[in-house]
Amino acid sequence: MRKSIIAIAALAALVSCRSLIEEWQPVVTFSQPDKVAFVPVDMDDEVNTTIADLKALYKEHGKPVVITGTKILKAQVVSSDEDGNIYRELYIQDATGGICLKLGRSSSYDDYKVGQILYIDCEDLCIGEYGYKTGNYGGGGLLQLGVLGDGWQEYLDGDTNEVPEYETSYIDLVPIISKHIFRGEILDEDERIKPATPTGAELSSDAFKNGLAPAAVGKLTKLTGLKIKGEVFALLYPDSNLNHDKNNSWNRLFLSDDDPMNFDEPYEGYPKYPHNLIHWGLTKRRTVDHLERGDWDDLKLGDSAADIKNNNTVGTRRVDAKNFGYGYIAAEPETYDDAETYRQVLIRNATAQSVSHYFNYDGAEVQIRTSGYSRFADIPIPADVLDGSKKIDVIGIMSRYQGAAQFMLLDVFYEGNSTSLIKDVY
Repeated sequence: MRKSIIAIAALAALVSCRSLIEEWQPVVTFSQPDKVAFVPVDMDDEVNTTIADLKALYKEHGKPVVITGTKILKAQVVSSDEDGNIYRELYIQDATGGICLKLGRSSSYDDYKVGQILYIDCEDLCIGEYGYKTGNYGGGGLLQLGVLGDGWQEYLDGDTNEVPEYETSYIDLVPIISKHIFRGEILDEDERIKPATPTGAELSSDAFKNGLAPAAVGKLTKLTGLKIKGEVFALLYPDSNLNHDKNNSWNRLFLSDDDPMNFDEPYEGYPKYPHNLIHWGLTKRRTVDHLERGDWDDLKLGDSAADIKNNNTVGTRRVDAKNFGYGYIAAEPETYDDAETYRQVLIRNATAQSVSHYFNYDGAEVQIRTSGYSRFADIPIPADVLDGSKKIDVIGIMSRYQGAAQFMLLDVFYEGNSTSLIKDVY
């Protein structure tokens, strides 16, 4: 008992002394360092290439090209990731065309402003293509300027026969960015590149669908008088931690116009619309809301194959342990009833998803694609646009995926109007 009392007294004395020391310690204050002013570089004397020159290096679909020799590019930033519909990429243009720069940084709008001049040392960078596909529903993709994709050097050297998936990777490490990308002046509004206005015939041409570098792709673009088609596309993965490529269709749920389903209106005043996808994108909250409402219960998965009880829709089909590592075991029917349905798995693993809405533009079809992470993903498309009674004008970046015109939305207006339908709404 005496030992305990002594120990307690000693501890109290220590705490008291410590408190005294802390009370009389000098107060240290820190001043914020002065912000270093941005000083734009001027490398005009070193510029010796153009975007068109770089694109011309890409001679064949599926064969990325590493740039050799001194090639200095001067181009202007025409995109921003501030609204979240463009992510870890910059789109740059010069007088000869536009291209996707795989910068690999999020919130890059803090350092790379719309209208800013960039000088890019292209030596050792790579020109590659994203979104190219052969066969039915195939066509050319988007040319990108980045670094050579993982596994490609081994493939090009003949050390492997397996073709890697992505031709380009991100320029995301600070030393690599510092070596290749230099920030110049920010141009005044009247000096900046104005949006291109391609015709519908251009976007429908074989050159656009299958060409190596169609002029319209990669540019800041304005399209006017778009009318909605009432067709959508989104691709969900019940468990994104598992294989979900085309060879694992049991883990793919397509929301597309190929499914002849039309639900009751989810919101007063809105028309019926495929799969109730009336918003520009699918946030996680919106995805869960659709699933809990049962909007997609009657849809089939990518392979649409029946399970052991022939219940093969999202709302009724149970997950199979041979695919998921959990679920029912075919040889043990008693495990079936306790296995989760795909609907339950989709809710548990729900994430934000991109949605493509299809529009008619001057006789051409254009997909307007919106990320579920964009700030305006949860904004509904106006009811009078959904029902086809009004048209829209859009500003964004013209891209291409499997030969189709894919538009990355930056702003949208009623036809002939200057009031944004998405800015300042979120």
